[in-house]
Amino acid sequence: MLTIYPPREELADLLVTGPFADALRVAIQVRGLSLERLQHRLKVRGAPISVTALSYWQSGRRRPERPESLMALAHLEDVLGLPTAALSRLLGPPRPRGRSRRRDKSARAAWDGSGLVLTAQHDRVDVAPCGGVRGIRSRQVMQASTADVDRWILCQETGSAQPALTAVRSCRVGRIARERTNGVLVAEMLFDEPISTGESIAIEYELIYPHPTVEHTHFRRFGERVHDYVLEIRFAAESPPSSCEQFSSGPAGTEMSGGTRPAPVDDGGYAHAAALDFGPGLYGMRWTVAANASGSSTQGK
Repeated sequence: MLTIYPPREELADLLVTGPFADALRVAIQVRGLSLERLQHRLKVRGAPISVTALSYWQSGRRRPERPESLMALAHLEDVLGLPTAALSRLLGPPRPRGRSRRRDKSARAAWDGSGLVLTAQHDRVDVAPCGGVRGIRSRQVMQASTADVDRWILCQETGSAQPALTAVRSCRVGRIARERTNGVLVAEMLFDEPISTGESIAIEYELIYPHPTVEHTHFRRFGERVHDYVLEIRFAAESPPSSCEQFSSGPAGTEMSGGTRPAPVDDGGYAHAAALDFGPGLYGMRWTVAANASGSSTQGK
């Protein structure tokens, strides 16, 4: 069964998973501007682009590759009210030209546009007594598909909260953009040293919320298959959850067999879920807390 999302919710998904053409098309729909109006606003900014080119970009027939097109795309992101690089990060490496044009599977897997393939992810989520998320520590293992890769583009769904991002290991935080309407954080995670084709890197970073989230859930959306994903939830000792379950779905919300099942919580207040060779799709956990917990809400997302 296919779930139809409202345009704004669909846009939040597409900014994470792509593809570029679909993300651009829905972003234009959400903004409510015609291609002619977009062309006019770009021309005023000194970044002229034809209506035909805009139409080709959103249909997937062509994509911006020349320097002047990429400059126009940067202005277009601003006109559409999107974070910096929200669309350009979905482009990936330039397409091969000539008669032997072939689709590069490894480049497609590096959906973040930085020349990296995500091979493993481990999220550890710290839950407050009220059931909301206080913080998330993430460890990512990635392999370079091109030479001299020096950064990972993080795109994190944060809801209405604005967490602080801190680099923990083998990286530092670069530029940050926050799209508050759809609750998406985009940030550069700059490596200590560039890595070459075939080399791997493991980085860690942490998100700390100023106050616990309203949502009692944590999930990841994967645009391509990931070999190993582990999600660990740590509950406050004084407030164990009344229920906890793991869930998963395929692309665009399509149902998956065995997508939901209970997740046991051990005596130490930990629950975990693990997935091998998962994606594309969504994988996560949700929980409920006792009604008398301070500031609690019994409904997960």
